[in-house]
Amino acid sequence: MKKNRLIFFSAAFCILLVLPFSSFSQIGRRFPSERKVVKDPVTGTMLTFLTSTPNGDSKAYPTHPQWTSDGKWVVFRSGRVKGEAMAVNEETGTIVQVTEGGYSGMLCLAQKSMKLYFMRNSVKAPAGTKNVDIIEVDLAKLFADSEAGKLKKAEVYQRNCGSPDPKFSAGGDMALDGDEEWVYFRIQNREEAAKYLAPGTKIASNFGPRNMGAGPTGVGRYNVKTGETRHVVSVPFQVGHIQGNPW
Repeated sequence: MKKNRLIFFSAAFCILLVLPFSSFSQIGRRFPSERKVVKDPVTGTMLTFLTSTPNGDSKAYPTHPQWTSDGKWVVFRSGRVKGEAMAVNEETGTIVQVTEGGYSGMLCLAQKSMKLYFMRNSVKAPAGTKNVDIIEVDLAKLFADSEAGKLKKAEVYQRNCGSPDPKFSAGGDMALDGDEEWVYFRIQNREEAAKYLAPGTKIASNFGPRNMGAGPTGVGRYNVKTGETRHVVSVPFQVGHIQGNPW
């Protein structure tokens, strides 16, 4: 477990210099520190703010690991570079862009290694289907080269681990297993998910405040080392968030 910390993302307003996105979207790009420590006037507790500008900053997900395995960086969603993720160093406040080319779904941080995993919509999906590529980021190498000012092309830091079997139409949400070899994904192909249900299973229709929930869907898993895809479970309702046990 990480030590207890009081860390906040602040949306304090300030004047920003707007720079062209296309010229500054490289992975490893560094942003000035916004870190500040403020004493709470009521409790006297010292509060550490890691961001201080209104750039749409938010955590990866409430139950997903937020810190890198070395305990020094917090990875978060941000609007600083549209569609890309950031990491902030807890001690220095330095902010570094950690993806290039966009991501979808969850940002999944490994806890045994300095790796980040996420999905990216695949451009190689068969016609009329949807699928994702699983991307791995070598954060240790990225942070080192970023600090040294010797950044290389994105493929040096980002490894395309391949795509799950297209028959499942993987996407939606993702979680990293504790062994850091398997990622779990949502099976979006309803016909394929239905093949694993018992005959006569009642299929749920849309329900809830957002009129979602219709099935069937399911969960599959993909091995980032071997490229193997396996079916895990199918259910007669819609699968939402997928959570893996980091241990």
